[in-house]
Amino acid sequence: MGRQNRNLLAYLETHDGISTLEAMRELSICRLSERVRELECAGHIIEHERDASLNAHFVRYKLLRVAYG
Repeated sequence: MGRQNRNLLAYLETHDGISTLEAMRELSICRLSERVRELECAGHIIEHERDASLNAHFVRYKLLRVAYG
């Protein structure tokens, strides 16, 4: 697992989700959806929550279950 994926997983374990903007600011991750897909392929269960705030539409990702093993 790469550094960005490890950092993202640790962030998701300690926070109530993450948006693309938060990922760029907090973790320097520009392609959040790809990192989430990689974590999902590794067996982690991540919820994709679509949200609209004012005129902005975005997805917030929340960790539901960590894959062990």
